[in-house]
Amino acid sequence: MPEIKKKNMILLGAGGRNSGKTLLASKLIEHYSHQHTIIAIKVTTIQKKDETCPRGGKGCGVCSSLEGTYCITEEQDRASKKDTSRLLASGARKVFWLRALKDHLIEGIEALFEIIPEEVALVCESNSLRTVIKPGVFLLVKDKNQSTLKPSAQKVQRFADRIVEFDSKRPEDKPFDLDFKDIQLINNQWVIINKDFHIRCTH
Repeated sequence: MPEIKKKNMILLGAGGRNSGKTLLASKLIEHYSHQHTIIAIKVTTIQKKDETCPRGGKGCGVCSSLEGTYCITEEQDRASKKDTSRLLASGARKVFWLRALKDHLIEGIEALFEIIPEEVALVCESNSLRTVIKPGVFLLVKDKNQSTLKPSAQKVQRFADRIVEFDSKRPEDKPFDLDFKDIQLINNQWVIINKDFHIRCTH
């Protein structure tokens, strides 16, 4: 499948649950939204609508409630504890949640791009989106205590520009082994400017 190039997007993947991905996205938005218009995107890829919840138990109903092949929702609530609300509260101009069946992911993201101005910067959360999008920068976030990556992260690990380690025991303002000055938004393109900023692989 051909990749769509989106240099104005920084894509954040996650090695597992509670890996700090949304926290990193929020911090990036806080850091850059003062000088740039940023739109945030959260992508949920659904294998099958009638499939058992991948997280176990009865699930949250996100997968089973999907009508059609994809759904785009704009977040309006800044006060909720939802991931999308946190992104909005961090300074994103708008936040969209894309839910899409796996085989219709590219169809869903293309529909979303049609309603987003090209001149804005994008901060996006997803592993599976890396299979159809080539962003300006792709970071894969993992908890320091994770020994393995979840399947969706394993599939895209080789594309990561950097494995970012999250440690909840670090100081609250610096929970990641990442310096934001190593990542820049130049001419509406996300780039890595530190020559020593290298990939760290996890096996």
